[in-house]
Amino acid sequence: MTESANQVVEKEQCYSHTNNRFEMSREANELRRNGEFEKALVLYRELSKDESDPYAAAGLLHCLRKLRLFEEALPLFGEATQKHMELDWYRNEVIWTLIQGKLRTLDESTPIDEVASVAESILVLEPKDPVTKWRIVHRVLKTAKLHKQWNLISRWIERIKIDELSTIPMKDDRGHDGWCDQAIWYNFRVRSGIEVGNKEEAILIALRASNLFHQQGKFFKRLEALANFRLGRLVEAEGLYNNLDGAGRADWWILHEHAQVLRELGNLPKALTLMCKAALSNKKLVSLVSLFSDIGFLCQEMKLKGDARNHLVLYKYIREEQGWSISQTINSALVKLDNELPEVALPVDLKSALTACRKFWLQTVGVHEEFREPSLKYRGIRKLLRGKLTMGPTDRPFCFILSDNRESYFCRKSALPTGTPDGAPLQFDAIPSFDKKKNRESWKAVNIRAD
Repeated sequence: MTESANQVVEKEQCYSHTNNRFEMSREANELRRNGEFEKALVLYRELSKDESDPYAAAGLLHCLRKLRLFEEALPLFGEATQKHMELDWYRNEVIWTLIQGKLRTLDESTPIDEVASVAESILVLEPKDPVTKWRIVHRVLKTAKLHKQWNLISRWIERIKIDELSTIPMKDDRGHDGWCDQAIWYNFRVRSGIEVGNKEEAILIALRASNLFHQQGKFFKRLEALANFRLGRLVEAEGLYNNLDGAGRADWWILHEHAQVLRELGNLPKALTLMCKAALSNKKLVSLVSLFSDIGFLCQEMKLKGDARNHLVLYKYIREEQGWSISQTINSALVKLDNELPEVALPVDLKSALTACRKFWLQTVGVHEEFREPSLKYRGIRKLLRGKLTMGPTDRPFCFILSDNRESYFCRKSALPTGTPDGAPLQFDAIPSFDKKKNRESWKAVNIRAD
């Protein structure tokens, strides 16, 4: 039977349409691979009108995601596109659109249940890449830790297999090795075990982690000490904390925990000294509110009523400034101290309370001028140092010099000799400085010259 004229025309039109679609798809893919997402997006929008094409749908999502057009991308997931999930590329694009367009947009104020719900909706899609799965779970773990939801952490940490995580340290903005994914997993696993799980097991895992990750050994030793403290093994805990204190400048939170152990052991004077050192070693008052209340109650126990009231008032002023509530325990203690000290003036504001407390801290640790025990100020200027320049991003006004002994020195790019390239060997001096981002003493490179 011969074809009719209409059938021939229809075949030619179908062939022409198929040929045009093939060319359009080829051009869209080429533009996408070259990073020309806006141009590719126009073509993918046209190609996606055919809802039976999973490749067009995947390309459309990819371009929308790269251009951060999530308001358009997120509503595209529906019953009509469920059949596309058999294509790995499409499923991965859906997963990453949800990660970038929903999960990462949730801030610290988002309720943990909402964060966990969004993460669960992504994990249902069964991401095959362990790194992708870890990023989803890690987002939940971080939020849960912020809200001290240790039971949630203990459940979610088990959703990740430790041997699938990387042991390669991440780099900080100075190029130094930081934590690797496995070390982060161990940290969550041990901490949740201490808070709501098997503390004996947490100690064993902390010991294993401190042997595996030497750079983070201090953090895992601290968790081992904390677990012993929670188990009531005060002597063992005190020994571990004492080693941490003696290994160099101790962080304020380690000093605080060590002081709590000493207090339980009955060594109140030493506990108070460590708490005051902790208070002097951190300038971020909001982080120290629990420390201030502990100092207040310890002073009250030691019959230092005026100092006790000053610290509890400082605690109260900080929380009021942040819009936080004040516990009934604090209010009751202040009322009691006010009745016992009717003729002693109360600090009228946060500044005066801080001044009074700081004077007490200095006296307690035996320093009569500004506390500088761990400061670089008394170490003088470092002369005739050598190192290599780490320039960093071009739009950043500062850079770092990595010395021959692997110590990093901050400097302004404007202080460099004109035309100094990245990686250039340099000579320089260094003066004491303060790293506001990390809230600690630091060094600044000056008198920089070519080596």
